[in-house]
Amino acid sequence: MPSSPDQPQIVLQYYTPNQRLRRLLLMVLVLLFVVFIILHNAAPLFVDWLWFGEVGYRQVFINTILAKTELYAMFAVFFFAFFYGNVAIARRCAPDTFITFLASRMGRQASGLLNRGVTWLLLAVSAFVSLWAGRIASDYWITWLQFRHAALFHTVDPVFHHDVSFYVLKLPFIQFLQGFCLAAIVVSSIAVVAITFVSRMAEVTTGLPTLGAAVRAHLTVLAGLFALVMAWGSRLSAWGLLTTDNGVFSGPGYVDLRYRLLSLNIALVVLVASGLGAISLCRSRRGPIIVGVGVGLWLADQLLIGGMLASASQKFTVEPNQLALESRYIARNIKFTRLGFGLGDVRQIDSFPADDSLTAAALRQNAATTNNVRLWDYNYLGKVYSQLQSVKTYYKFDKQSSTGDQVFNIDIDRYPVDGAERQVMLAPREMDPSGLPQSAQTWQNQKESFTHGYGLVMSPVNRDVDGAPSYLIKDIPLTDTDPSPSLRVTQPDIYYGMLTDGYVFTNTNQKEFDYPSTSSTTNAQDQYTTYTGTGGIKIGDSFWRKLAFSLVLPDINIFLAHNFTDSTRVLYRREVRDRIRTIAPFLQMDGDPYIVIDPDTGHLVWMIDCYTLSDQYPYSTPEPMAVSQDSYIAPNYIRNSIKATVDAYDGRVNFYLVDPKDPIAQSFSAMFPGMLKPFSAMPAGLRAHIRYPEDLFRLQRSVYASYHVQDPRVFYLKEDAWATPTVPSSDSSDPTPNPMEPYYVVMRLPGLGDSDSQTGQQEEFVLMSPLAPINREDKNILGWMCARCDGNEYGQLVLYRFPQAASVNGPSQILSLINSDPTISSQLALWRTGGSSATFGNLLVIPVEHSLLYIAPLYIESTSGDNKLPQLQKVVVAFGSREARVAMGNTLEDALTQLFPGYTGGTAPSSPAHAVPNAPGAGAAGQTAAVPQSVRSLVLSADQAYTTAQKQLRAGDFAGYGASMKQLKQAIDALAASTAAANRTQRGH
Repeated sequence: MPSSPDQPQIVLQYYTPNQRLRRLLLMVLVLLFVVFIILHNAAPLFVDWLWFGEVGYRQVFINTILAKTELYAMFAVFFFAFFYGNVAIARRCAPDTFITFLASRMGRQASGLLNRGVTWLLLAVSAFVSLWAGRIASDYWITWLQFRHAALFHTVDPVFHHDVSFYVLKLPFIQFLQGFCLAAIVVSSIAVVAITFVSRMAEVTTGLPTLGAAVRAHLTVLAGLFALVMAWGSRLSAWGLLTTDNGVFSGPGYVDLRYRLLSLNIALVVLVASGLGAISLCRSRRGPIIVGVGVGLWLADQLLIGGMLASASQKFTVEPNQLALESRYIARNIKFTRLGFGLGDVRQIDSFPADDSLTAAALRQNAATTNNVRLWDYNYLGKVYSQLQSVKTYYKFDKQSSTGDQVFNIDIDRYPVDGAERQVMLAPREMDPSGLPQSAQTWQNQKESFTHGYGLVMSPVNRDVDGAPSYLIKDIPLTDTDPSPSLRVTQPDIYYGMLTDGYVFTNTNQKEFDYPSTSSTTNAQDQYTTYTGTGGIKIGDSFWRKLAFSLVLPDINIFLAHNFTDSTRVLYRREVRDRIRTIAPFLQMDGDPYIVIDPDTGHLVWMIDCYTLSDQYPYSTPEPMAVSQDSYIAPNYIRNSIKATVDAYDGRVNFYLVDPKDPIAQSFSAMFPGMLKPFSAMPAGLRAHIRYPEDLFRLQRSVYASYHVQDPRVFYLKEDAWATPTVPSSDSSDPTPNPMEPYYVVMRLPGLGDSDSQTGQQEEFVLMSPLAPINREDKNILGWMCARCDGNEYGQLVLYRFPQAASVNGPSQILSLINSDPTISSQLALWRTGGSSATFGNLLVIPVEHSLLYIAPLYIESTSGDNKLPQLQKVVVAFGSREARVAMGNTLEDALTQLFPGYTGGTAPSSPAHAVPNAPGAGAAGQTAAVPQSVRSLVLSADQAYTTAQKQLRAGDFAGYGASMKQLKQAIDALAASTAAANRTQRGH
C-alpha cells in the first residue's frame, strides 16, 4: 500500500563491512596518535615541570619552553605559508592534464574527488614538513635568546667596525636564519618542479612536457629569491672571514682583505642585481636569461678573483714577503687572541733569577710552602683510599673523566688545620650499587635501599704514617682528628654526586641503608636512615605521577610498586653535571667538580666551574678543549664567569656570577632574570674554597705559550715560542713523554709586594705550571706561570721569567740526575727486585724566594697480587741550577736538611719514621749522610752485581747471570747483617 505524502519517511542507512572496518581503523589510528603525543610530549613535560620546581628554576623552564614555542610557531607558520603558497601557485599555473587523463579513465564524476584528494594531500604534506621545520628551528632557542638579549663587548673589530657582540651573540642566529630561508626555497622549488612534472605526466609519452609562461615565471621568481638569499650568504661569508685560519694566524690577512673580500662584495652585487632583475622580469623571457647571466658572473668571480687571483697573490706576493705584508694583521691576531682567552692583563715579572741563593733561614721563613708541598699523587692516593677506606665493595672513590676513563675522584683544596691553612686532599665515598653481590642487585635494593654514599676521606698532601696517608677525616662512621669547625661534617650522606647517575626513591616502606657496621662484635648492626632533605620530587602513591615517571624513565616497576607512601620522593637527575646541564645547557662545565665541606651547614657541597665560550670572536685563534670521550670543542673566547654549587644531600643548585663584566654572562642574566646570583651571595664558607680551574689554566697556558709576545716579528719568527714541559713516562709500554700537569701550591709570590724581600707578603693558594722553550720541553724551563685563587686577587695570572742567559734544568734533566746518583740508584735497584716496584711520582718544581726546588716522591708497590698497596717511602729533592745537588730522605724535612745544613723547620715528620727494613742507607733519621763507609761499599757492590746480572740476562748468558745473582745475594746478606749490628749498637747506647 503506498504511503501518504504526510506520513514520515523512514530512511535506513546500511554500512557495508568495509565501511565499518575503515571507521574502526580510523578510530584506532586516532587513539594511537593521542597515546603517542602523551608519551612523547605530555609525560616528559609534566616530569620536567615537577623537576624544575624541585630545584627552584621553574621560571627557567618556562622561559625555555616559551622560546622554543615561539621559534617553533614562527618558523613553522613561515615555512607552511611559503611552501604551501608555492605549491598552490604551481597547481594553478600547471594544467591538470594528469588528473584529466585519470578522470577520463575513471569517469567524469571522479574529477572532483581527485582534485579534493590532491588538495588534502598537499595540505597534509605541507603541514608535516612545516612541523618538521619548526622542530628544527626550536633547537636554536639559545641562539635566539642570545640574539634578543645581546650585551655589548665594547670592543670593535678592525675590519667592519661592529661591536664584537654582533659576531659572538647575534651572528649565529642570523646564519641559521639565512640557512633556513635557503632550505625553504630549495624544498619549495623541488615541490614546484615535481608538481609541474606530475601534472603534465600524460605528455611524457609524446615527448618532454613544455613549460607554460606562468610556470616559467613562477620558477624564475624562485630563482630570483634564491639569488637574493645567496647574496645574503655572501655578506655572512664576508663577516666569517674574521675567524678564518691563515696558518700562521687566525683572522683575515692581506689576501683575504684585498681579494677574497672583494670577491664576496662583487658576488653580493651580482646576486642582488640578478635576483631583483629576475623577479621584476619574471613574465618576460629575459628573466631566466638574467638568472643564467648572474650565475655565470658569480661563478667567474668565485673562480677568478676569489680563487685563482687570491691563490696567485698568496703564492707569489705574500709568501715571499709575509712578515712585511701581514704584520698589521698578526698584531690584530695577537691582540684579540689575548682578549679572547683573558690574557690581556697577565702580570709579567722578569726579575726571577732562579739562582742558588736559597738558604736554610729562607726555607724556615717559607715554612708554609714546604709544609704544603703535595707529595701524594692522585693515582697512588686513590689506590690507598680504595683499599683502606672503601670498607665495602659498593663504595667507590671514582668518577668518569672527560676522556671516558674511570679515574679516582680525588680533589685538592685548603682548610684550616692545627691553626694554620693547610693543603689537603679529599675524596667523597660514593655509592655504586653495581658493587653489590649479584644476588643482592634487586630493583628494591638498588632503588630503595642503597640510595646514597657516605662521607669522605681527607688527608694532608704531605703527611704519611709508615708510608700510608695521615688522615684528617676517615672511616665509617666518620672520625676527624682535628677540632676545627671547618672540618666538621654533620650531614655525611651523599645523594647527589659523580656516580649517582640513576634515580632512587626515599621515604618508602623499605628501610634505607645508611652505612654498614664496622664493629667486629657479633651483635653489631648496620645503620639505617630516613631521608629528611628537601631534594627529590614528591611522588607519593599517586597513580598519575607513578604512571608519568614509569613512562619517562622508563621503568614499569615504578607503576607496579606497592610500598610507596604518601611521603615517598623520587630523586632524579642526581649526577651533579647532569643537574647543571639540564638547567643551563648553554654553559660548558669543567671536567673536575670538587667536593667542599660547608662550614655553615656541615653539608658536603659540590663546586662546579662553568664556562661561557664562543668560537666567533674576531681575529682570535681557537684552542682545542676536550669535553667528552669522543668530542672536542675549539673556543676562541672563554671565561670562567659562573660557579655552580650542588648540595650533596638536598641537591639544591645555585649559580653565582663571578665575572659580571663578561658580556655572554650578562646576556644569560637577561635571558633568565634571577638565575645568576651575585658572587657576594655565595656563603663565606664556600667562597673560601673557590679555586682557579685546571681546564681553563691548561687552555690559557697553551695559548700564552705563543701569545705572550706582542711584537709581530717575534711572533712570526717563533724565536721566543714556549711549550709545556714534559716528563718521561713511567709506562714502559708507552715511552712517550707526558705533559707536565699544573698543580696547586701554597706559597708567597715574589715581586708582588713593595720589594722582593716580600715584607708583609702573605702565603696564598695558587695554581701553577713551569714553562719550557719549544723543542726543549724535557730539557729546560724558562719560567713559570700561576693563577691566584684567594680573595680579591682571584683569577689574576702572573708570569715569572728567568733571565734569558740562564739555563735552568728541566724535568728530564733532574730525573736523570736523580737516577744517576750512586746512593739513590743503588737503593732503587734493590727495591726493584723481589716482586716490588719503585716509582717516582709527579715531579714538582716549587719556587721558594728566588730559587727552585725540585721535589719528587718515591713509591714502593708490590708487583704481584691483586691488592697492590703503594707506600710513600721516600722523598727526593734536587736543588741548584749550576751544580745541582740531590738528596733523598724519609720525609721532605729529611731531604731538605741534607741539602741545607741547619734547616730544622718544615713538614711534620712521619710518625714513626718509615725506613724500609734492610734498606741500605736508612739510618736513625733516614739521612744518607750518616751511612757508614762499610755499608756504602756493600750498597755499591750490590748495585754492580745487579747491573751486571741484567746485562748478562739480556745477552742470554744464563750461567753468568746465576753467578752475578749469587754475588747480589751475598751483598744483601752482608748488608742485612751490618744493618742489624748497627741497630743493636744503637739500642745499646
